[in-house]
Amino acid sequence: MRRFVTLMLTLSAAATMLTTPALASTLPEAPVRVAIPGTLHEGRDAAITLEPRHAGRDAVPFDVYVIRIPSRQPVLSYLSSTGIWTPEPTPWQRDRVVTAATAQLATWREKGSAGFVTLLVVFVRAGANPSERSEWLFQPVLGRVSVRPAATAGAGAVIFAGALGLATVAMGALVVLGLPRRPEKR
Repeated sequence: MRRFVTLMLTLSAAATMLTTPALASTLPEAPVRVAIPGTLHEGRDAAITLEPRHAGRDAVPFDVYVIRIPSRQPVLSYLSSTGIWTPEPTPWQRDRVVTAATAQLATWREKGSAGFVTLLVVFVRAGANPSERSEWLFQPVLGRVSVRPAATAGAGAVIFAGALGLATVAMGALVVLGLPRRPEKR
């Protein structure tokens, strides 16, 4: 059963990526501008910016889904409003209506391994299923992101290791060259 679900999610993700250009031409532009970073760093905070293009009084409420499609595991993850990735379809924002010109950030701590990941932002009718393309209200936003490995050591660790190495070399030199001996007391 798990293999079947994984296969279906993989096919769904592939179909989404292949049909996104076609959908983009048939759906209206989203009322928010989405900025997806090109590079993320393992272990650091990451964010997608959603900035309103125009506010409207008679706007239709919609849910915003941020979907992660890893390149190595074909399992979709959904960003929750708390910044946690979950395998269950969870909207990042529910019943969103663009009424003010205030930018919002979808943030999380990047825990993925180094490589590439695809991020998909989908706007659907409030309460609708994000996998039903007929429920999409606006053009989806798709971004391929490079995930860089975490730095192994910071500058402080390098300085400490250098000082420790220098002290070790100095002690070794004293042993090899010999310390002056004190005369023995009789």
